[in-house]
Amino acid sequence: MIMRKPLVLRRCFPLLTLWVLSFNLLVDTGDLFAQRATDAANPQGKWEVLNRCRLVTNSVVDGDSFRVVCKNREYGVRLYFVDAPETDPTLEERIEDQAAYFGITTANIPRAGEQAAHFTREKLFGREFTLQTRWQNALGRGNVARFYCEVLVDGKNLGEELVTQGWGRITGQKAVRPDGTRAATVINHLKNLELTAREQRRGVWNQALFPRDTNAPFALQPKPALSPITPDNPLDLNTATYEDLQRLPGIGAVVAQRIIAHRPYKQIGDLDNVPGIGEKTLAALRPLVRVKIRE
Repeated sequence: MIMRKPLVLRRCFPLLTLWVLSFNLLVDTGDLFAQRATDAANPQGKWEVLNRCRLVTNSVVDGDSFRVVCKNREYGVRLYFVDAPETDPTLEERIEDQAAYFGITTANIPRAGEQAAHFTREKLFGREFTLQTRWQNALGRGNVARFYCEVLVDGKNLGEELVTQGWGRITGQKAVRPDGTRAATVINHLKNLELTAREQRRGVWNQALFPRDTNAPFALQPKPALSPITPDNPLDLNTATYEDLQRLPGIGAVVAQRIIAHRPYKQIGDLDNVPGIGEKTLAALRPLVRVKIRE
């Protein structure tokens, strides 16, 4: 004998199933919105730390973008402050921008991107690492929600490691770090790391691996004559380039890097905190530099 469900139950069963599915969807959506909750004092959302995260196998698309699993949930990650070369040759506008930054041909950017992705994969694969995030939406083309993050591997910042090894440029979304470090301070530190990478010809800065683009329009233009540094035309300590700083008396390549690393300056006397600058050098620099206070 075939047992038939009561009429009321048969009519209500589809509605009950729909209610259960809707409830589960609301719970999952609620979790996502809770992760991205904001408050008046911190409009981007509070920093959260996710420990013991792992890389999703074969998820590294670019050196700065990949998927991770934390607490049995999968997330897309996009690094703050740093942009690695693209691996997708169809992203022509971004590739042109990156090629101009590194001074290489557009054809070499995807190859550099593969190397950057390999570097990130080697750093993360098979290890547990830490994410620091505000759940700020990083958009993306995948079907997994992607957020801006800082990634710490064995106590080292992945974004900083990419710049140190010459596989990333300094650009992209910025943030005040969880420890209160200002974005401007982070950028100055990254610039110092990049200068070292360029000097030591690491990563994309290695001309043997990635020849300079001598056919680029900017490479054919003569360099403009440099105006002399005088008391009437001083250098701003917070904005002067690495090359310009070396035009100052007593300032070589190493000390110029240190000056950049110690930014921002509030007064000229702050140079006293830079290793390699003594009283005599500071006295010689005073009439030739300035500090412009910016709001």
